[in-house]
Amino acid sequence: MKTSFARNVIEDFAEGGRMVEQTLAGFWRELKELGTNPVQTRQGIVAAVSVTLSTTLALALQLDAPWWVAISGFMSLMSTGAASLRRGLLRLTGTIAGAVLGFIMARWLPYDHLALCLFLALTTAFGVIAMQVSPHGLAWLFMSITSSLVLLSNLNDPTQAFQLAVYRVIDVAVGVGSAIVVANVLQDWHADPPPTAPGWRHLLGAQWPAVLHGVRSAIAVVAVLEIWVMIDLPDVTEMAVTIAVVMAAPLIADGGVGTRHQVAQKSLHRFIGCLFGGVVALACLALQVESFIWWLAMIAAVVWVGMHIQVGRHGVGYVGTQFAFVFVITMIQGLSPPASIMPGIDRFVGITGGLGILMLVSLLLWPSAEELKEELKP
Repeated sequence: MKTSFARNVIEDFAEGGRMVEQTLAGFWRELKELGTNPVQTRQGIVAAVSVTLSTTLALALQLDAPWWVAISGFMSLMSTGAASLRRGLLRLTGTIAGAVLGFIMARWLPYDHLALCLFLALTTAFGVIAMQVSPHGLAWLFMSITSSLVLLSNLNDPTQAFQLAVYRVIDVAVGVGSAIVVANVLQDWHADPPPTAPGWRHLLGAQWPAVLHGVRSAIAVVAVLEIWVMIDLPDVTEMAVTIAVVMAAPLIADGGVGTRHQVAQKSLHRFIGCLFGGVVALACLALQVESFIWWLAMIAAVVWVGMHIQVGRHGVGYVGTQFAFVFVITMIQGLSPPASIMPGIDRFVGITGGLGILMLVSLLLWPSAEELKEELKP
């Protein structure tokens, strides 16, 4: 037993080392190819313009979370105008539903910790399962994310839930609208059929791995929430978003070891992307750029690099996504270029701390090869 455990630990560390090496190699290859592929370059320009527009609008409208607007302007983009429209509308629909749900639940859940944990577990499981089986899975996932966002952001003052719910919808609407306009001006329409999904009919049969994935995700959400609160890390809202998105890793047929590997890989890619994005953002903040134009130009340039990596061909697209994601939320802190590096450090520490906890919890909750064989026995 001890020999088998030690061997499994060694194999896990070796596999982790290989994943880190492959990720860094792929990231470096993408950087060396910057500007060489017209398709990647064009997509990067679209992303840079979208984020620039959404950020400018958020500041002009004096929205309270311009970083969330900018992220919506980035994350709603796809390779064609039609796909960006569909993705943006799914994101907005899910956000509206989640804002309503979060507002309703904020009337009593902040006063009952057990009920709060149960609600977060149920909505996370539902959102993650829906992401795997529903053609509108993105909307369900963002319903889960937004309801958690509204709830966790109002634990100290639940009376602000309505205002926050309204602002989250406006933030996403501005970001999604910017992405749709830019995508349809700078990209081809090219309306492809929406992606197929297996549907909800066989959750206790063929889709049972998706259910297991959702249940384990829910356990991880509650575990990380408790650890996060216990050690008093900053910004519990970022923790909730991080958990929900990372745990939406796609399933493969066996639903066990492959899923565990994918969750580990996706968690690692997000961690490395966040680490690189945060370091670059802190370096930019240390320059103390006060010019609005130059500040916006730095954001656009790094977003262009992030999108280039996201749509690249070296298997590290998620690193590029998170590289741009964390750079944006670290650089955009208020209604003007940040005057201090400290808020950026606080955000960066909060997110990377949550990701580190999440990675450990995720790996502990996914089955080994031996456990998978037992699950699949008739």
